[in-house]
Amino acid sequence: MRTKLIGLGIVLMLLTTFFSVAQPLQKTPPSPTATDDVPVWEVGDRWNYRIDDLTLDLSDENQSFFLYLSVENLPLEVMDTTGDVYTLSFETTMNGDGHIRTYQGADSINISVAFSDLAIAGSILIDKTSLGIKDFSFSFTDQKFNLNIIQQPFLTLPDWLKVLSIKITTDIALNADTAVGILKFPLTTGMFWNFSATNLTATGTVQSRLFTLIYIINYIATLLNRPFLPVEIAALLPIIDISQALDSLLGGNVIFVPVMTNVFYCPNTEEITVPAGTFQAFNISLFELGGNCYFAPAAGNIVRIQGNFETILPVINNINMQLISTTYE
Repeated sequence: MRTKLIGLGIVLMLLTTFFSVAQPLQKTPPSPTATDDVPVWEVGDRWNYRIDDLTLDLSDENQSFFLYLSVENLPLEVMDTTGDVYTLSFETTMNGDGHIRTYQGADSINISVAFSDLAIAGSILIDKTSLGIKDFSFSFTDQKFNLNIIQQPFLTLPDWLKVLSIKITTDIALNADTAVGILKFPLTTGMFWNFSATNLTATGTVQSRLFTLIYIINYIATLLNRPFLPVEIAALLPIIDISQALDSLLGGNVIFVPVMTNVFYCPNTEEITVPAGTFQAFNISLFELGGNCYFAPAAGNIVRIQGNFETILPVINNINMQLISTTYE
């Protein structure tokens, strides 16, 4: 389970690298040279991406968490280029559905989750030399989640309370001491490279009026010597502190991600067409592992990513993302 949680943190950071830059062209672009260096971004550059499918799987033999996400339009804009990082901002909406399950006999939990038009905003700090992510933060306020409580061991609920709509507010930030990315510059066909080691630190809060209500009811029940929440769960309420939760569940909020040797490979260049245009791009693959992304030198970054990445990112079962428009010049 710890490996899965590490993978989820990496996913949040890597996805924002994949949502980088590309330029629609008015004519057939020239073929890229054998070697290309890191592109340069400017304040005001803006790119829009579509995610048709992003399947997350956080599961082991005792529990599972599946979430299927889609984003119709993810806009990214460079707000600042000061120092050694680019600062990007985004505001978008996303749709999703999934489930949370544990497998513990009579104490099992089975809850389905769904949301639509979830309004989310955030910012990203991108290392200029590698286009890897240094910091990623996002937040949303009073966004509605629909829950269907199929099974839970805590309270006997009437049927009308098993289907709930709750509102959640959160702000979460991830920081990497070494930038997290998949590109290696200068990029050359025929080259292999590593996934670099780093330490991830997560902070932030998650809160809901429902969490507060559950906390109050459990507190009263505790005074009557009849608490219904495990002590470690009750201690996290009513406002869940991400650092505290990770410290309680994993023994700390600093997660070490080890180096993975020669997981990336660039075999060739090829012509790639996405809604934003047609590009000559480097084909970057997870060598023999089933995932590909395409970096176009004339565009400035990745224009498409697709396939299964669970070998190095354990929570990603599938992803299909592509550029739909940009102002990059």
